[in-house]
Amino acid sequence: MDTVSLAGMAMNLQSARLQQAVGVAVLKKEMDAAAESAQGLLEMMGSPQALELSVNPHVGARLDVKA
Repeated sequence: MDTVSLAGMAMNLQSARLQQAVGVAVLKKEMDAAAESAQGLLEMMGSPQALELSVNPHVGARLDVKA
């Protein structure tokens, strides 16, 4: 092997390592966002009033009384 092919292999290896590191970083961010979204959903599911208001925001806003 000559030095040119060794240098090319080293550059390819470094490029693959960088791509893997970037992929892992993006995956970690996506996992954090998914966990945050799931936590918000669980909090909303814990309160039936909040869940009802998210589906029907106008229900229960007014009380019409006729005498």
